Amino acid sequence: MPKTDYTDQEISFPRLEARVHKTDDDAFHMRIWIWDRPGDGGSGERREIMNGKRAGSYADITDMIYACAREHSVAVGPDDNTIDDH
Repeated sequence: MPKTDYTDQEISFPRLEARVHKTDDDAFHMRIWIWDRPGDGGSGERREIMNGKRAGSYADITDMIYACAREHSVAVGPDDNTIDDH
């Protein structure tokens, strides 16, 4: 789970959250959401913008996450990302 507390009104929003799980030697399953405002996720504060398998290395996936944040003009940091590469 990300270390960011998305209920904290002191952090900047909108904000990107990414969860990545390695599925093959050269592929990952990625889910990415954008949090438009603080909330618990149960009442629609986040919207999913990606859910699928992507090929690449750990570095490629990290670059994709930050490129996605730039594309959508949202904040993102290391504590917003959960990457399981095992």
